[in-house]
Amino acid sequence: MHSADPLFLPFVRALKPTVRALLLAALAAGVGAPLPVAAQAAAVRHAFAVPAGPLDQAVVRFGRQAGVQFSVSGELTAGRSSVGVSGSYTVAEALARLLAGTGLEAVEANGEYTLRPAPARGEATLATVQVSAAEIRESAYGPVEGYRAERSGTATKTDTALRETPMAIQVVPQQVIKEQQATRLADVVQNVSSVRPGSTFGNRTDSYIVRGFQSSLVAWDGFISNQLFGNPGFVDMANIERIEVLKGPASMLYGLGDPGGLLNIVTKRPMREARYDLAFQAGSNEFQRVEADFNQPLNADGSLALRFNGASQNWGSDRDFLRRSHRDYAAPVLGWQIDDATRLVVEYEYMNQSQPFDRGLVASGDGVVGVSNRSYFGEKWSRFSLSGEQTRYVLEHKLDATWLLRHTGRYQESESHRLSADSRGLQANGRILNRRATDGRDDSRQWTAQFDAIGDFTDAYIGHKLLFGFEAGRAEKNTRVATAALAALDVFTPVRGAMPGVFGTPTVSEQEIIHRALYLQDQVWLGERWKLLLGLRYDDAEQNATTDGTRVSVSDGKLSPRFGVMYDLTDWAALYASYARSFKPVAEAAFDGSVFKPEMGKQGEVGVKFDLFERRLGLTFAAYELKRRNVTTADPVNTGFSVQTGEQRSRGLELDAVGELGGGWRVLASAAYTDAEITKDNTYAAGNRLPGVPLRSGSVWLKRQVEHGDWRGLGFGVGVFAAGERQGDLGNTFKVAGYARTDVSLSYQRDDWKLTVGVKNLFDRDYIEAPVSRTEIYPGASRTVLATLDIRL
Repeated sequence: MHSADPLFLPFVRALKPTVRALLLAALAAGVGAPLPVAAQAAAVRHAFAVPAGPLDQAVVRFGRQAGVQFSVSGELTAGRSSVGVSGSYTVAEALARLLAGTGLEAVEANGEYTLRPAPARGEATLATVQVSAAEIRESAYGPVEGYRAERSGTATKTDTALRETPMAIQVVPQQVIKEQQATRLADVVQNVSSVRPGSTFGNRTDSYIVRGFQSSLVAWDGFISNQLFGNPGFVDMANIERIEVLKGPASMLYGLGDPGGLLNIVTKRPMREARYDLAFQAGSNEFQRVEADFNQPLNADGSLALRFNGASQNWGSDRDFLRRSHRDYAAPVLGWQIDDATRLVVEYEYMNQSQPFDRGLVASGDGVVGVSNRSYFGEKWSRFSLSGEQTRYVLEHKLDATWLLRHTGRYQESESHRLSADSRGLQANGRILNRRATDGRDDSRQWTAQFDAIGDFTDAYIGHKLLFGFEAGRAEKNTRVATAALAALDVFTPVRGAMPGVFGTPTVSEQEIIHRALYLQDQVWLGERWKLLLGLRYDDAEQNATTDGTRVSVSDGKLSPRFGVMYDLTDWAALYASYARSFKPVAEAAFDGSVFKPEMGKQGEVGVKFDLFERRLGLTFAAYELKRRNVTTADPVNTGFSVQTGEQRSRGLELDAVGELGGGWRVLASAAYTDAEITKDNTYAAGNRLPGVPLRSGSVWLKRQVEHGDWRGLGFGVGVFAAGERQGDLGNTFKVAGYARTDVSLSYQRDDWKLTVGVKNLFDRDYIEAPVSRTEIYPGASRTVLATLDIRL
């Protein structure tokens, strides 16, 4: 099963976690700090398509497209060339690109721009508005000022304005995560339309439902998690800069994946200035957490820096008889800004977690069994533990003003152990729950390497941003599972203390995915209003599965196209349409021994994006239809085998709003209509709704920050998170009621400290957060209070 590993893997695996962290610290001795986020020079954005060429001609074309006047000296521009500019930018941002490498800057006075030589560093300048190549806008890979992100790299793997991305993508920044005191990924995704919490697989890891389809895959800085099972454990919030949700199939950039969408976690990067932050949290159910975020430049100009994020968390539960949970997390980020054109970033993450194994409640009849949401059907010995680590690096080199080369790599490994009391369903009397004990161990590892070339240039009046890429990787998972008898439990009057019987012979399985891919993408600007996105990827994937000596191998190559188009109706409204596909190999064989085709996803989407109130508020409205094909379903003739005739379909409408309303008010709101159903299956009826997917759902979070007067520093927020009725399984044998949960927050900030007190589920409603099956139904938490003290040292 194991073919030759990359040269660096034996060395990496040989190091213990602590030694590895020290090595990384010594290796990089700092991280190339991302360019700082500057205030935007103007509120209005324009579409530019200025080709490279003589500077005097470029300036004339720029002035026409921007609608501004220039005073230009022929002697000053003689012999100088411009690299051009293409895309949607403010005048300041576009001028910075137009003048890059010319040694000139633009000075604005009374609405007219004048070119002049850029002053030497440190030289005094006139008190006028100046725009030079040093002007920097928000980065797609850095922090977001406020609630509304302007740019993202998730949908294109390039630094692109969200306004120019012809698909639905939403960004939840760190500020929202902190203000809502989110401690789980599920707390964050509830802010985005058509995204719901999914199964936790027994309180082990995160999953989510996007546009009707569940996925456990998460990307970290553009690297997809292990394709065999997703992230090995729960995501910790300590190192997160922003969480981005790309709706719909993402195989054109990320390869093997699920059709509904993808969550990409953008992690924190070092800064040029020193900063030391501590956070202390305490709350209901004995919740305790300490978090650190330290940034230390290692030389005078900050080009070498070290940032460390870490957390230790202990917490109980409102569920009866559930033991405490614990998690430790550490993430040093290291690197080197080698010169103006070359940057290296190295990041290491370590996590250790231990918590009770818990699949929640069970179904009875056509609803949830009539017990308290706090009921727990496991035993005290029922636990899950995990130890995992990953290393990522990014090496970038800018060849010239047009081309950027980027090489990235990731290695991840984890070990986990599960000793669990599993619910197996109620007996006919509706009160005695059959159970089984399971002893399972999982070992996994993954490596991925990517090589990209990005070209940003203009040809005549057509702007291009080209992406060429190659990717190769392997994901492995080895599992050993044994089961034993376990006494049944009366769910209404539970008596605990049962112990497992003798465990049987374990089932041993080994799985691996080996993939290689080539991809090409072109972002095109046609004049001032039209934008195109064209992409194509070819994946060559091999999936092998061996269970108790029986091996099934599937090899297939697939093309994943994607294209989109945008048209700017005005400076504040743009229409878009897009088409995308996904694929995922199926490591399973039919009765006749034939292998199955990859599972396919196809989506068509149209929408409109608005920039309102001088671009302080952004709105995205989307309509889509998404089909999932080649779904395996039970073979009606040969029991225990499958045939590939299943099909599922989701179509819906979405609205997301984010930004500032004025007067210190900020908003993050969403609404969704999701019609997700089975359209073809041998086991379940066509027309059955997909589990856990409400027809209607939505959220709104409002935050008011007092910025002036005697109450300056005071803030308060209120949020409502709602979902309609949901089916509990594919058979639609039971359903759970809808709910509306209210959260509130009160904060006060002064100088270098901030105190936040929040209440989740203010009215203590009983509700079901995620129904998965008749024996896996996750209740929402009861009212909880959480206080956070943030201190900057």
